[in-house]
Amino acid sequence: VQCHQNNGPVTPDMSCWIDQSTVTDILVDDKPLTVSDLVPVLEATVEVTDWCILGLKLGLPFHLLERIKCDGRNVQDCQRIMTSKWLDTGVASWSSLVKALKSPLINKNGVAEQITKDHPRSCIHHPIKRRRDKQDNDDEGDSRKKMRKRM
Repeated sequence: VQCHQNNGPVTPDMSCWIDQSTVTDILVDDKPLTVSDLVPVLEATVEVTDWCILGLKLGLPFHLLERIKCDGRNVQDCQRIMTSKWLDTGVASWSSLVKALKSPLINKNGVAEQITKDHPRSCIHHPIKRRRDKQDNDDEGDSRKKMRKRM
């Protein structure tokens, strides 16, 4: 989840109040990757052997991955082409790569953790504060009662 104020992006010292039952952390400053990031991304994912599953987890369409595979290239070429196609989508980011690597189908948690260490500015997670606790609900109830009395 990325949160923004009217005047700019949320910084690490700011907070976002989101229902904690659906989201456990937020990502700050996750800038999109481009094809100029091809070499660092390939270096980071060198241990990934199933490039097709990685491509699917990154959101690339199956027919595109099948076309890459059918062109008869070796595994390294397929991974390079798949990665460049993903980087061209405009939505590629270190955090989405980390999420894909942590998925049960890929299960490369060590690689994901290394990316998080190597690119900390792009993979910063901050705990989210509870949107409301019991005291907040009690205070809100008191405010509503006072408003009704005024009317």
